[in-house]
Formats: sequence, C-alpha cells, structure tokens
Amino acid sequence: MVLWCALASTAHAQAITGDDLARKNDGGYVTGLPLFSYSTDLGYGFGARAYYYWNGHRGDSRFSTTPYLYRVFLQAFVSTRGTQFHWLDFDAPKIGGSPYRVRSQIIYQRDTSQNYFGVGSRTLQPLAFPGSPKTFSSFSDYSAAEDQVTNGTTWSRYDEYDLTRPIAIASIERLFDHDHVRVLGGLGFSYASIDDYSGKQVDAIAANGASTTATEGTTRLAADCAAGAIVGCRGGRDDYVRVAASYDTRDFEPDPNVGAFIDAEVDAATVALGSQYDYIRALFAARGFYSPIPDKADLVLAGRFTFVGQTNGAPFFSMDTFPYTDNPIAGLGGGRTLRGYRQDRFVGSLMTVANGEVRWTFAHACFWRQKLAFIIVPFIDVGRPFDNFGQLTFADWKPSYGGAFRVSWNLATIASVDYGVSPEDTGLYINFNHIF
Repeated sequence: MVLWCALASTAHAQAITGDDLARKNDGGYVTGLPLFSYSTDLGYGFGARAYYYWNGHRGDSRFSTTPYLYRVFLQAFVSTRGTQFHWLDFDAPKIGGSPYRVRSQIIYQRDTSQNYFGVGSRTLQPLAFPGSPKTFSSFSDYSAAEDQVTNGTTWSRYDEYDLTRPIAIASIERLFDHDHVRVLGGLGFSYASIDDYSGKQVDAIAANGASTTATEGTTRLAADCAAGAIVGCRGGRDDYVRVAASYDTRDFEPDPNVGAFIDAEVDAATVALGSQYDYIRALFAARGFYSPIPDKADLVLAGRFTFVGQTNGAPFFSMDTFPYTDNPIAGLGGGRTLRGYRQDRFVGSLMTVANGEVRWTFAHACFWRQKLAFIIVPFIDVGRPFDNFGQLTFADWKPSYGGAFRVSWNLATIASVDYGVSPEDTGLYINFNHIF
C-alpha cells in the first residue's frame, strides 16, 4: 500500500523545517540499492551500495541543523569492460557534538579501459588516430573505425590504458559562524600502476565483420610518453596535503532548496609525504540553489561553476581530479561534469565547467515507512580545458544537455538516472546523489 504525502516543502534559511523536518527519520536507519548501469565507458555495471545513517533524536539541537550525525556507506561495483570501484566512506558532520566534521574514504579503483584522450587544448580537436581515413565528429563512427584491422594492426585501444589505483583520503573540518564557514585540513595517499596496450594482442573487428584479435598499434598514451609531453608515465605514489575553506548556507546538504556553497581548495603533493611527484592543484567552485515559487511548487534552480588549475609536475593520471572539499571527483566528461561526453574526454592544466539544473519534485510517497520523493531534472553542461592562463577564453566551450529522473529516499539518499547528449556522443548514468 502506498500512502501519498504532502507535495510541497517550505523554503528554509539554514535549519531543516516544515515537511522536510517532519519526514526526517528519528534514530538510525539503513538504505541501499543494487547498482546497475550501462554506458559505453563501463559496459554493463553491477554492484551494490549500502548506507547506514544515524540522525540522532528530535530532542537533539543538531537534529534540525545536520543532514545526519554520521553516515557510513560501503560500495562494491564491477563492470563488463573491466572497471572495479570499491568504496568505504565515513562522514560525521559534528563528531561527538563538537564543531568538527570528519570525512574519510578508502577506494580501490581498477580500470582495464581507462580513457586517455591527451591533455590540454589539443583534446578539443576532432577525433582521429594514426592512419585514420578522416577526423570524426561522432564518437560511435570513430570507435568503429578504430576497431578495424589493417595489415594485422588495430587501434581499438588507442585511447585506453590499464590503471590500478588504491586511494585513501581523510580530512577534518572546523566549523565557524553558525556552521556557515568551514576550514579543512587533510591528507591523500594513492598509488598508480599503469599498463599500456601498445604491441599487445587485443580484440578487434576483421574486414568481414567478424570478431578477431590483432596487434595494437602505438597508443596515444605511449606516443605522448615517448614525446615527453606528460608526467607520470610509470605511475607511482601520489601523496598530498589538502587545505581548504568553504562557505555554506544550504538548508539541507544532500538535497538543497535554497542557499549557496562556495569552496576553495589546494592540494600540494610533496616528497615529504613519500610522493614521487611535486605539484600544486587549486580549485574554486561556487554552487547556488533557489526556490522561485515555494508556495506553488517544489521547484529548485541549481547551478555550479568550477575552475581547477595545476602546475606542470602533476602526473597525467591525476590531472582529471576536481578536488571538491565535500567529495573529490574525476573527469571533465562523464556523469559528474560534462554529461554526454566520454569519461575524461577533456583534461588539462586548467579546467572549467558550468552546470545548470531545474529540479522539480513532483510527488511524494510513503511506502513501508520509507519516505520517497520523485524529481525530474532538465540540465545543461558546458566546459573545456586550457593549457595556461593566457588561453582563457569563452570560445570553444564544449556543451551538452539532457534530463534526469531522481528519487529521494528518506531525504538523505538520492538515486539518479541521468541521460546526456553532446555534439559528439550520448551518455547514460545511473548513480547516487545530485551531481552537485
């Protein structure tokens, strides 16, 4: 039996109020879903993610001012194209009743088809591979041409390499000014193992259309390494210290109706921490949320702008990092930045991305004490990489657009299906949480 709940949420200032506060669970609870996804990057993906939340009790002053007192989730995920992404995450917004927030993540990443399309402004050029009959504006046409065998050679892995990368990140934030201002310090540790496909036997398509194997030509990664165009060709340790500050007026962090979140962050990799690389990466990002007609519809206008810059010593395998203070992500291209382009399609020393969404919560339901809300989200994304500050321009930004269907589960868990369309490709993304 399904019981329909109130449709509207009131506008908030900082604390959770109105219908959202009434629907928030008292005490602890578990949510979780099987993970299923499909994209050309991943193939078919399968796994599961389980969450445990502890909200505290309604008599606690923190109940109406935090999304939860602590949250733990565990994810296991594999795909048919060789991706593994296993993840343990802990978050405590006000640990032990203190003004400190603790976050930590342990991740095991393995991707036998990790994308590499080069770095910098040259990634903006039309797609091509050595000896290709032309340049391609459609990724499907480009991929089909790569897979063909010519004189015993194929280019089917020209834009890919094999990456294994365990990662550990931990940070602590100090909250000030009624929790609006946060100052963060943290550490990150990772190790990258890289295997290139040049000269190896790989899957390909014969002239008669049958599946076969052939020798992979020199990959884009191998060519760039031989030319000295990038750093980090042998992988290795990438360890860094993080410092950041943020300003947060969102009413409810997992699914805001109003407010802003502005963060600035610096990663400094150094041999003092055991890193094999010395570089600095800096991020500035601003997100805004606005409910234009709260008395008539649960409608939220959401936007994000991000700028990332890094010095020349950054290894290529971490140059795709967007080190947001709440959740670092990877890829200018893919389901978290430019939907409709391949993962890591554009990477550079400088990267920009802007995202706009209209989030309409059109219905609520209660089912077996589970509180659900259903959200439709049209969106637009634009972004591009640059080689240096002198190149900064509004020209040649890469656009995409699309729509998403999302379900809010007990307010704090957001399940999302996004479909993006770009001039080059399309992408389907099944994941958790709003992308910002």
